[in-house]
Amino acid sequence: MKFLILLFAIGLPILFTSKVNAQAPNPALSYSQSERLVFVDNEKNDDNVVTFEAKFKPDGCKKTGVIWEFNGTPKKDWEIVKGNLETDVVKIKFKAVGIYSFTLTATYQYTVPGEEEAEEDEVSIEAESILTVTKNLDELTQIHADSNYLKLVKKASAYLVKPEYLEDPTPNIFLAKGYYGIYKKQLDDPIVDDPLSATVDCIAAAMELDLNGVYNVSIHKIWLNKFQIEWFNNEIIGNLDEEDGYYIPYSGSDKEIKQERNDLSIEGCEVYASISKYPISIKLMEAALRYDAKDIKTANSIWKTEIAKLSELSEDDFENMTETDLSALKYGAMLSSSMLTEISASNSQACQILNSLKKVFEYDRTFNAFFKTKYNNCTEE
Repeated sequence: MKFLILLFAIGLPILFTSKVNAQAPNPALSYSQSERLVFVDNEKNDDNVVTFEAKFKPDGCKKTGVIWEFNGTPKKDWEIVKGNLETDVVKIKFKAVGIYSFTLTATYQYTVPGEEEAEEDEVSIEAESILTVTKNLDELTQIHADSNYLKLVKKASAYLVKPEYLEDPTPNIFLAKGYYGIYKKQLDDPIVDDPLSATVDCIAAAMELDLNGVYNVSIHKIWLNKFQIEWFNNEIIGNLDEEDGYYIPYSGSDKEIKQERNDLSIEGCEVYASISKYPISIKLMEAALRYDAKDIKTANSIWKTEIAKLSELSEDDFENMTETDLSALKYGAMLSSSMLTEISASNSQACQILNSLKKVFEYDRTFNAFFKTKYNNCTEE
């Protein structure tokens, strides 16, 4: 009798555990959306319509429904043009400037062996800041085209304080253009003493707010690239020497000049990182310059972090980089590779860098000459 009781006591947890395991499907919920950036003042009526689609992998259960919940006020901020908030696919026309998020919930049922009634459960996704709805602000574009930079700063500043634009990078983008025009034309601004620093600050602020690619719009990206290349050439490359087609730290014997140039170029790298959507583009250059300036701990930390990130960059990432980002990345990779080889007497880290970038620079003569001549295409590490 005791044996039966013991057997029952042991068997019950096993039976219960098996039952729990049998009743625990793990469905996967994901989604897709047609756009991450829309403009409500475009001429085409459907340019501000976004399609959202729920995707459910059942894992042994049955989906019974979905519910979409968007921030904002229905009919005022957005309206449904196809489907509804309980269909897998819903098309929404956005009408108001803002940053939009949603919660997607899928309900499902599953059966448990030995139970008559199906169990019910749900799985949810909270998608934060997945859509930017903004305006082209053609008025500001025209003022910039007219080179009326003081007026541009005044008008852009007015947009900056409007509640609907608090999380929108667009006013800061135009402010940067205005301040830079003031700097280049050497205009007197009664409010700002240092328009170049103000330009950098506005670009950096816009970068932090640009979650969905406003800076990828061609008119803004072209302007940004022009500013970046001037900064890169004047504040970084201008403080370096050139050797065999790439840039190296100051190689002269004057210690004061060397320290000054290192300080200026490192500061230039720090600023550049704040005015790029891809700070990694300048980090390899910064690491090499810091090592040369005897800031070895920081240099090694940057190399450790950023070299690992190189392999995670996608084709879209490289496509979205500005031309200056790519140039900075290329020259930083070449300088870091040379320096790491010299430090370690090994090509291992250098080839890790170069192999991560050889596809994106496959038609770049400078990179390929360096890769082939100095590293034999990393065929022997």
